[in-house]
Amino acid sequence: MRLSCDVEIGNRILPTFNMSKKGKFIHAQLSIGRKPGADAKEGKVFLLICTTKDLSGTKYKLRDNVEQIFGRFVAEGKATIRIKEPAHDIILKKADSIQLKSFLNLIKLGSQDKNLDNITLSSLAPASLKSVEKPKSRMTILSKKDYPLTSNFPSSLTYLAIQQCTLKKFDSRILNLKQLVVLDLSDNNIVMLPSNMNSMTCLAELRLRNNQISEVPLGFCQGNLRNTLCVLDISKNKLKNLKPSFCSLTSLIQLKLDENYLTCLPEGIEKLINLRTLSGTKNHIKTLPPGFSRLHLDQLDLFNNPFLEGGPSTIVNRLEDPTLMEIAAKRIIQDRIAYTEEDLPHHLMAYLSTVCYCMCGSPCFQSRVQFLSNLDLHSVAKTVISLNTNGRTSAAVQSFLCSKKCLNKYMANPNGFWK
Repeated sequence: MRLSCDVEIGNRILPTFNMSKKGKFIHAQLSIGRKPGADAKEGKVFLLICTTKDLSGTKYKLRDNVEQIFGRFVAEGKATIRIKEPAHDIILKKADSIQLKSFLNLIKLGSQDKNLDNITLSSLAPASLKSVEKPKSRMTILSKKDYPLTSNFPSSLTYLAIQQCTLKKFDSRILNLKQLVVLDLSDNNIVMLPSNMNSMTCLAELRLRNNQISEVPLGFCQGNLRNTLCVLDISKNKLKNLKPSFCSLTSLIQLKLDENYLTCLPEGIEKLINLRTLSGTKNHIKTLPPGFSRLHLDQLDLFNNPFLEGGPSTIVNRLEDPTLMEIAAKRIIQDRIAYTEEDLPHHLMAYLSTVCYCMCGSPCFQSRVQFLSNLDLHSVAKTVISLNTNGRTSAAVQSFLCSKKCLNKYMANPNGFWK
């Protein structure tokens, strides 16, 4: 059985002589097996560690020679094997967690002299240079002739950039790169994104600038990306709108939407609680969505959008006697009562998702006053790029009032009601 990972050998004797040696991790291949020609009855099972500097490797006897295995962080691909003789600590990291768990179990069996006849062990032959070389972690492809058609991408990639290759489809082979952290597909002709990217459990940065993408599918926002994706650049595409489901990507820190055809930002944008940089220049945005004022940004750039002016003249009064369903829904929201799909039917779940908030903070549904208010963008961002060449830094935001009392307050003082 073999395992590839980064290894550091620590000598426990050195500190007793007041000596220290700064450790250094090196990529290695670990094998568990018997010497060539050895009989299984001899029970001599060894651990062999081979590196590029030592292809023949270093052998450690396992039988009654493993003092302890530290496996608390096996799920992270880390472990330490403490050998009795010599007094070495074999420190492992960047290993496949599933393979590492099996490997440690086999070491434990070997140290306890268990019967390993039913387990296929490696022959302790010198390793080839290819098997101990560090796996490729970065790949950049800048022309179509360099694009791999007959071979797969290395599974060890953490960074992949494919630019100016005229790709029209998202290559499904990329979805198998479970260790990928950064994916850059800028300057291609990609039309659609895959609806399921659950296999990409580490993806933190996705750059899709200058493609032909017209929508972000629902499934894209419902998988692992909700917890991992921090940077998304989807500028210079053909987006016309972003559905509320887009705001499920709550780990986003940086979002670039420049030069699309967006008429508005997604409703529920306030759910992006980690968002710090938002850029949406050269779109067709006229108003900001409800809840935009709850964002806490470091930088905001919405230059060159045709924003409307807000004020009392935009009021649409839809106040009416609330229904029993609306009263109950308000109570659920106000008291923060938890609910799931098992508690409520689908149509009630959908109804609760349409909640809007009055400028006083109260929830409202059908019975409400709707209008455009002027929002000073400096109240949501530390650095604001002006909306036009005249230096404008206020924009119209969709706002709501829940009652006649709030409406009267707003009419009496439109610029100070919410302060």
